[in-house]
Amino acid sequence: MDSALDAWAANRKLFHERVERAIAGARAARSALALLHIDLDRIGQVNHLLGRELADRVLSDAAVRIAQGIGPCAALGRLAADDFAAVIEVRDLDGAKKIAAALLEHCRTPYLIDCITVTVTASIGIGLYPARARDATSLMESAQLALFRAKITGRDRFYPGGATCYGGTVRWAISPAAPS
Repeated sequence: MDSALDAWAANRKLFHERVERAIAGARAARSALALLHIDLDRIGQVNHLLGRELADRVLSDAAVRIAQGIGPCAALGRLAADDFAAVIEVRDLDGAKKIAAALLEHCRTPYLIDCITVTVTASIGIGLYPARARDATSLMESAQLALFRAKITGRDRFYPGGATCYGGTVRWAISPAAPS
């Protein structure tokens, strides 16, 4: 495994531990948590067209916007190159939706880097504890599945996790590319 993959694995493990602690606190306080899985849409195109350095600066600026949008009491983690996750204490799903909508606005505001304006959007999946998850793993899975739903339904949107996701099988149908 190369060092980049090692770093992402360590980030995911650290964030998972933060989620476990947040759930323990929420369980004791009988409160709710939302996990927002945030993916920047098409950042690979920015990287390809404008270069890695500029794409990295967009990612850095986006991380600042996300951190400001979730507030100081939330835990934020970077799970992969363009994947972030935040665990936030909320009253209910409507509270999580408000935060997600605000984050979408923050992310779609154009980035001005070296006199170049770059616009990227985000897709967000929402997992909710205890309503739709019973532990850190199921909460993260619920948010990730909701993120996939946000992406396949058009990107630049959030999607709240649907039915309780404690197990089962996810099947993906991949269609071959249309002939050129």
